[in-house]
Amino acid sequence: MKILITGGTGLIGSHLCGVLIANYKNIDITILTRNITATTHTFNQQIKFIDDITKLESHYHIIINLAGEPINKGRWTTKKKALILSSRINVTQKLVEYIKRAKLKPELFVSGSAIGFYGSGDNKIFTENSIAADDGFTHQLCAKWENVANEAKNSGVRTVNLRTGIVLAKQGGILKEILLPFKLGLGCQFGDGTAWMSWIHINDLCNIILYIINNKNIEGAVNATAPNPLQNKDFSRILAKSLNRPMFLTIPSLIVKMIFGEMGDALLLKGQRVLPSKITQAGYSFEFNNIKTAFANFFQK
Repeated sequence: MKILITGGTGLIGSHLCGVLIANYKNIDITILTRNITATTHTFNQQIKFIDDITKLESHYHIIINLAGEPINKGRWTTKKKALILSSRINVTQKLVEYIKRAKLKPELFVSGSAIGFYGSGDNKIFTENSIAADDGFTHQLCAKWENVANEAKNSGVRTVNLRTGIVLAKQGGILKEILLPFKLGLGCQFGDGTAWMSWIHINDLCNIILYIINNKNIEGAVNATAPNPLQNKDFSRILAKSLNRPMFLTIPSLIVKMIFGEMGDALLLKGQRVLPSKITQAGYSFEFNNIKTAFANFFQK
């Protein structure tokens, strides 16, 4: 089976490669990356690297599109927003054009998206059938991204838009950013701590992609989040307890907005309460369905 992955050298992509190699004997993985020499991938002997979409082979059974500029790094200036959008749209559009031209179509196109699609909904519960709560930047970004990806359906290709939540991994993602302050007893909540955090353990995220590959009836939007989201204050409290550290600090909303601007308001003070309805109804069973078991996996010796 031949698989093409964009964004394959990032946190999710590199972990996914290991999962795919472990589960398939005859697998041929190609990673499209902007900088081959900079990659530190640990599976080099089994993976091909290309740095230009014009170097794609004539056929891949599966295309997994994970490319995109990080959304949570720095303030959302006009320039930053444009980069976040173009880094997703441009690659996705080129992949769709490749699919349209291909004489032998891929069986599956999995394209990244995010739970930001739903906007910020306070206590509202979102499933794949929900309408977005607002028309803010995260919704506009994800909607445009998905609309481009969905053009692959017109070529008869099974298409999945993976609406990913907050990815938890020991070696990267949000935990890498906040772990040191929490270990020093300086963990905090943002504002009143009521922002919902719909998270997912990286093992489950990669296993969901594997499940989608193996279950040909799954298509369309798929929420990749654990079934038990929680609010920021509870996430911070349980993380601190898992590290045997206190948690008593609060960063006021005004300070968050002053430091991070629109990004802080959208990602730190607001959130989405998202449930993975489609994948659970399709029979997927989560390895880590609550935050305590996820943290125990990372921190217990």
